[in-house]
Amino acid sequence: MKATLRMSDTDLTPSRHTRTGRCLCGSISYRFDAIPEAVIVCHCGHCQRHTGSAFSVNVLVARDALDIKGTPKSYRTTGVENGNLRDRLFCGDCGTPILTVLHERPDLIIVKAGTLDDPTGLEPTTEVWLRRAQDWIAPAEHRAQFDGDAK
Repeated sequence: MKATLRMSDTDLTPSRHTRTGRCLCGSISYRFDAIPEAVIVCHCGHCQRHTGSAFSVNVLVARDALDIKGTPKSYRTTGVENGNLRDRLFCGDCGTPILTVLHERPDLIIVKAGTLDDPTGLEPTTEVWLRRAQDWIAPAEHRAQFDGDAK
């Protein structure tokens, strides 16, 4: 199943909640006009491999608030421990991971914080999958912490 996203060739009228972002080469760009539901640091094995890093900073936003230009490629993963399906969207030209579709939460989509043009003010409040965190990363004590998925 392919992710269904609103595609647009027109600009939206920006508000104070509008955020924009893009892949490294600029072939895929997006904007959303919504207050994020959460900003989460994920240490799961899939996020580590997907980003090529020790963790992923995930901005959860209302799916219907996202407008994307360009056509990302997608591949599906299934969580080894929780069985959750994810469609991971990335740029087919430069490979940048951009979005993740959550099958268990079709109302939300994950925007990869590193693709935002300006992530100012989006400090993570939660860390998940700490049992999979690299041993050289200490969790931030001021964040909610979960060994697996957030409850």
